[in-house]
Amino acid sequence: MLNARQYIQGIFIGVGLLLCALPAAAADTDALTKVLSEVDARVCTSPKDIQQFYSKNLVIMFDDKRVMLENRIEDYESMMSDLVGLKCTAERTVLSSGVGDKSSFMAVDETASVTSQSGHIDERQHSFCTYGFVKEGGAWKIAHEHCSSLPDYTIVPGDDALYYFHNPVY
Repeated sequence: MLNARQYIQGIFIGVGLLLCALPAAAADTDALTKVLSEVDARVCTSPKDIQQFYSKNLVIMFDDKRVMLENRIEDYESMMSDLVGLKCTAERTVLSSGVGDKSSFMAVDETASVTSQSGHIDERQHSFCTYGFVKEGGAWKIAHEHCSSLPDYTIVPGDDALYYFHNPVY
């Protein structure tokens, strides 16, 4: 018998596969990917500025936990104060999207990386994410963000001692 987590993961994977079957129109998603790029550009430089890209009715989920935007900003600020030469990057592949007049969505394969000169930090996170956007005041805002961790396929077990750190077995 399936437990609740397996059931939810099955539904999530099924919806993800269904979304992947739909064609993603690049021209339609440009405005949405620009919002995500703007957030990425500020995460490691001015985290408080990311608030302007999120809706007031925001819901953020990461794996099975709810994340508050205020706590995320505090974490980014703490990371900036602790690490020297911080560099943050994100790469996304749009798997599916739907753009409407007032609301839109995107399903993406996403790899985020944080590196630092101090402490030899090299954090990577590979995720499948869904983003829901709403139009507020004529601009797209993120109203829903849900990411589920995936293994980082760019790391080969024999090439990186941190393979199992980056790819935990659940």
